[in-house]
Amino acid sequence: MKIELKEKTKIRVFSHGPVEGKFNRIYAFIGDGIIDFYLRQKLFQVYFNDLKKASIERSILASTRSLAYVAKLLNLEEEIVKSEQVNVSDSLLATIFEAYCCGIYLDYGLNKVFEFLEEELWSRRDFLIENFADFISKLKYEYPNSRIEIQKIGNIYKFKLYIGNNFILETNHHNKHEGKYEIAKKFFLEKVYSQQRF
Repeated sequence: MKIELKEKTKIRVFSHGPVEGKFNRIYAFIGDGIIDFYLRQKLFQVYFNDLKKASIERSILASTRSLAYVAKLLNLEEEIVKSEQVNVSDSLLATIFEAYCCGIYLDYGLNKVFEFLEEELWSRRDFLIENFADFISKLKYEYPNSRIEIQKIGNIYKFKLYIGNNFILETNHHNKHEGKYEIAKKFFLEKVYSQQRF
């Protein structure tokens, strides 16, 4: 359901560049808030007693990869006006999608944005969660009783993954954030979980 924006709004939503993209960045900031509000109220209805799970799912549905995927389905990249040769990355597409949501809001009101998000984002909820969760979100989502213990030894971080009380695996990394991602990735890619029941 691609919604045609008014000409002035369309120019502001799709113009990209250091100067020309001023409104695009402002619109994306507002659009991000609208998407966040929409998803929070939808997920609150689904996970009334589990706000942690709602938060994890919201982060997946509002992620750069998810929004970029929907933007591609809507062919929003064809509308982008660039002042220079720019790579149309997932980050840019997600920003355009956010700005587009703001444009719909300014031209047609909040209910129209929610109708749009219902059809284009929420209807793909299961697919997006299955395909676009990062490994940390995937771990938290599929194994809410998982935890990663971190110990710093000199300049190295040691990570240990537990599911409930069961120790699963460990790894070392020099970066705290990347190490958490790597151990979650290792857990799924090596399919450790398929050998055990929790």
